[in-house]
Amino acid sequence: MKSKELNRRNFIKASALFAVAVSLPEMSSCRSETTEVAPNDCQTTDDILGPYYKAGAPIGENIIPANVETDPLIIEGKVFSHCDDVLNEAEVEIWNADEDGVYDSSEKYLFRGKYVTTTDGSYRFKTIIPGRYLNGSVYRPSHIHFRIKAPGHRELVSQIYFREDPFIPTDPWASASKAQERILTIVKNEDNVDTITFDIHLHKT
Repeated sequence: MKSKELNRRNFIKASALFAVAVSLPEMSSCRSETTEVAPNDCQTTDDILGPYYKAGAPIGENIIPANVETDPLIIEGKVFSHCDDVLNEAEVEIWNADEDGVYDSSEKYLFRGKYVTTTDGSYRFKTIIPGRYLNGSVYRPSHIHFRIKAPGHRELVSQIYFREDPFIPTDPWASASKAQERILTIVKNEDNVDTITFDIHLHKT
């Protein structure tokens, strides 16, 4: 928990950046190549791919490395075709930074994983709440990346954020109107573990 406390102190000091006007986004060129569709009441909106994506993540529910002592976070939900029909065998891929805001680039695929949905469309990952990192002169809020594929549907690249993260207002992507449904609340499950529920709606091609 030592590094967790260090992060907290660092980000309290960094809160002075709130007064800094957001300049042109540093990662504006790192956008998804997916085709945008018109918003509707069951669309899961897209977000940037970011510069830290690494293809080939292994299939696995628990993506926390063995030596990490940070409290776990469960991410679970279902994948739907449009609004109501669940999608089995959809491929859900996630990746996130470690507790210090650093992405792994090794062949170990730390904090990177893939899950194939079950017959009821469900997926589940065990990771952590990622640390934040500087993007230019401001911190990116804590976030987790998603990439979802299913036959006959548009590929979706997106991100989730955490409600009450103080860096959301200064982040050009988290503060965008289309991200509002992806700013999620952490709750405790029956085992007293931090949990996020994120249902994903894909559009047919």
